[in-house]
Amino acid sequence: MNKTGKGLMAAAAAALLIGGAGTLAYWTAEAAVDGGSITAGSLTLTPNDDCTGWLYADGSASAGSPVTAFVPGDVVTATCSFTVGAEGDNLAATVDAPDMLTFTSAPAGTTFTAGVDASYTLGGAALADGATITDANDGEVLAATFEVAIPFGDTTAVNTNDMQGITATLDSLTVTLTQADPNP
Repeated sequence: MNKTGKGLMAAAAAALLIGGAGTLAYWTAEAAVDGGSITAGSLTLTPNDDCTGWLYADGSASAGSPVTAFVPGDVVTATCSFTVGAEGDNLAATVDAPDMLTFTSAPAGTTFTAGVDASYTLGGAALADGATITDANDGEVLAATFEVAIPFGDTTAVNTNDMQGITATLDSLTVTLTQADPNP
C-alpha cells in the first residue's frame, strides 16, 4: 500500500472516531435525599405476678378448693395474668400455651408429664381460639387459665406408685404471643 492509501485510511479511521460512529456519549445526574427514619414496633408480654395458686378444676372432685395433696386423676387449675405490649401499624399476634407440662419432684428422680388446656381472656372478655391481639390491645391484661390433668396411669405406666408423697413443681407456665405475617 502506498503512502496516499495509508493516509486515506488513517483519515477515515479518525473521522469515524471523531464523528461518533461506534462511540457512545450520554449525560448522567445523581442526587441523594435524606431517607428519614422509621421506628420498629414491639410485642411484649409482662407477667403480673398474680397467679391464683392451684385449685381443683370445675367439674372435678373438690372443685374450687385449694390443692393440698393431689392424687392421680385430679384436674387442677390456675389463672395468671400478663400485660400486653403491642405497638405496630400492622401488628397481629396469636396467643398459645404448651399442651404438655413436666412436673419435677422432690425427692429427685421422679418426673411426669401432664396434659394442659388453656383458655384466655383479654381485657376481661373471652378470647376465642385463633383470635389475634393487635396494637389496639396495647396495655390490656391477658389472663390465662391453665387446666392440668394429673395422669391417672395404669399398671405399666410410670405414674402408678412412684408419685406417692412427692412434692412436685410444675415447670414454667408459658404463654406465647406469636406475630402473624402482615403480608402473607
